[in-house]
Amino acid sequence: MAAPSKSLEEILAQARRLPEDQRQRLVADLQGEGAPPIESRRQNAMKRWLARAGSGHVDVTDISSSKNKYLAEIYATKP
Repeated sequence: MAAPSKSLEEILAQARRLPEDQRQRLVADLQGEGAPPIESRRQNAMKRWLARAGSGHVDVTDISSSKNKYLAEIYATKP
């Protein structure tokens, strides 16, 4: 059984309730622009990753967290 079709007015009413970014994407799709090229999507993903760089934190300590202590011990034993 086929789903009932919506009238143009119902579809437009739904489109008006969309957030701005989704509405712009809908208009671009309807105009045939489609999704951005793969290179553009890759660059956007890379920008998001770079924006997060250095923002991580862990509570575990390891040799890198106190490397100056270990380096001092190594250099102190050299003649």
